[in-house]
Amino acid sequence: MRSSAKLGPVRRGVNVHVLLAMVVGLALLTVGIVYLTVACEALPGFLGRVQGDTSPRTGLGILGVLLGLVALSIALVAARRRRPPSAPLS
Repeated sequence: MRSSAKLGPVRRGVNVHVLLAMVVGLALLTVGIVYLTVACEALPGFLGRVQGDTSPRTGLGILGVLLGLVALSIALVAARRRRPPSAPLS
């Protein structure tokens, strides 16, 4: 028994570079926001805790947010370029 229903357009797999840029961008945004909002003495050890310092690391936070936005922008541009051209209208 065969179905006569038409299938939609086949979607290609996600490009690994686009996915990697998205993950890196989201991670950088997260780290940047943490640096902007959390005092140095309350940071986790792997982010560079400084005992007795109650100020946030503003410079690193801004840099993290900006680099995260750049990485997400690159991922967006790369994802849009990878789309196959649509069929011309008759």
